[in-house]
Amino acid sequence: MSRCEPASRTRIRAYREGVHVLLIAEGEIPTPGFTITITPSPLRIFPQQFDLQRCAKPGIFPQHVTPYRHLETVRYPEDQPQITVHHADGTDQIPIEPCGTDLAGYATAVRGSAEKAAPPAADEAVGMSPTLSFDDAFAKAIANLPAVDAPHADALTHIQVLETSGLFGGFAGFHHLLVRVSRTIT
Repeated sequence: MSRCEPASRTRIRAYREGVHVLLIAEGEIPTPGFTITITPSPLRIFPQQFDLQRCAKPGIFPQHVTPYRHLETVRYPEDQPQITVHHADGTDQIPIEPCGTDLAGYATAVRGSAEKAAPPAADEAVGMSPTLSFDDAFAKAIANLPAVDAPHADALTHIQVLETSGLFGGFAGFHHLLVRVSRTIT
């Protein structure tokens, strides 16, 4: 199990496509022996806040300052104009910008294609993995589904993978596997 602590950042940007917000964090870590992650804050507050963390990898690494760029897609209410991210240097209130032409490919991927649409009345979400891991992207997609109360005690939840794709390059520096899922409850 890795040890995590708040990470420092030089810049964090946020871009919206519907209920999905792409967070792009940039900064430096003291060695290449850390992974960067953006996770929901444990604070029970609306709207959800997020933590930028660095997690130590096992092993020995050279003491060499290493730049990073980390991307994370989170579900976030459409009526909120900014998103809060806590980090080692404090807290940022980041204005959420529209995706624009630079992120048109990302916007298309999270929206999904018409031929791979979710069933009627189903919830949808996406998850992205920078390690190109299906398990990681699928778990993040499920975590990004909206909270719901089961209609009865023995309700069955059906999760369907609508689309699996890869995003590479662009100004954001994508190198991610994207999984789009839908959820129906019967």
